[in-house]
Amino acid sequence: MEAYYRQDNSNVHRGVHALSARATAAFEGARERVARFVRAASPKEIVWTRNASEAINLVANTWGLANVGIGDEIVLSVAEHHSNLVPWQLLAQRSRANL
Repeated sequence: MEAYYRQDNSNVHRGVHALSARATAAFEGARERVARFVRAASPKEIVWTRNASEAINLVANTWGLANVGIGDEIVLSVAEHHSNLVPWQLLAQRSRANL
């Protein structure tokens, strides 16, 4: 991280200068490495989010709405953090699934 902030810190996909090109190459290189690690069919399947809460909301509001339906079961533990409980509660209400 330190090397990035000292040498390659630039907006990705937003410039034509060398620093932006290096930052973009590093960004997309990380996506490709993660795709290989998780055996994704394509690096395009890898989506970056700011944190786990944003990722959970993204999954619940995209994949969940498209794939969870009436009577389906959404299973969570009793120890879930509020930020992991609410998106699934809302999805259960919208899709009429059982939580």
